[in-house]
Amino acid sequence: MNELQNEFSWSKTRDEIFRKCPRQYYFQYYGSWGGWKIDCDARTREIYVLKQLQSRSMWAGSKVHDCIRRALENQRRGIKPMLDAEAIDATLASMRNDFANSRRGDYWKNPKTCGLFEHEYKLNLPASAWKETADHAVKCLRNFYCSDVYRQIQSLSLDQWLEMEDFSSFQLEGVKVHVVLDFSYRDANGDIVIYDWKTGRSDAERNDVQLACYSYYATQKWAVEQERVRTIEFNLASGRQLYYALTGKGLESIVHHIRGSIRDMKMLLDDPETNRASEERFTFTTLAATCRYCNYKKVCPHVAA
Repeated sequence: MNELQNEFSWSKTRDEIFRKCPRQYYFQYYGSWGGWKIDCDARTREIYVLKQLQSRSMWAGSKVHDCIRRALENQRRGIKPMLDAEAIDATLASMRNDFANSRRGDYWKNPKTCGLFEHEYKLNLPASAWKETADHAVKCLRNFYCSDVYRQIQSLSLDQWLEMEDFSSFQLEGVKVHVVLDFSYRDANGDIVIYDWKTGRSDAERNDVQLACYSYYATQKWAVEQERVRTIEFNLASGRQLYYALTGKGLESIVHHIRGSIRDMKMLLDDPETNRASEERFTFTTLAATCRYCNYKKVCPHVAA
């Protein structure tokens, strides 16, 4: 079997981390590489384990996404989805199990087991903070199950469904650009509708980039004009929907953004052709808040110093 190669690619998440802190970006995409191997060195293994950590808000969001995906997968397979109360109870049970595993530190033996940032760095949050996290997940799920969006999805024929949390990509000037659409379908008019579930606060700049990438991907994947793609951010915490349409200038803007981001990332590589990187070439952020909530602060020489 051929060994996995660390190939250069681009995603909205990758871009965010790079702009936040180049050294964090190095740990995430280069320093952790190979950390799953039995014979890897101790520091690489440690970085790999830290890469898997989630903050409690990220964790709650992932559990909400998992629940929604399971409901929609069951519908697609002809299995009657759980009622909202059953789905919420199952999600909370899963969260309790994750919490117990994380607090024991099981993720150091099995990095794919849930590991929470707050446990790793011993933040000692009060029980009320964890209850708030669980309550937020419940609120998001209730809003989804009671929404017009869910009812609309249930009314679709399966041949209208397109992608649902598939790991997809498109090529931009020889670079693979990754996208994951939470849910997409073709409406009765032949237009493409893409939904993005949000469980946290909206950030207009970040979301514009993400939704523009989705729209651009749709034009390439399904060979439609950009005017025939509608991208909708559904904020599950508030129940509000934000509609996004990619214009001609928007298309030009997102391509320019990705191209510039790729250039900046590659400028720090030892060899862009082989995607080889050295840690010392990736500088540190100057923002203390970024360091405070960074998964890698226990291995980062800037924070340790």
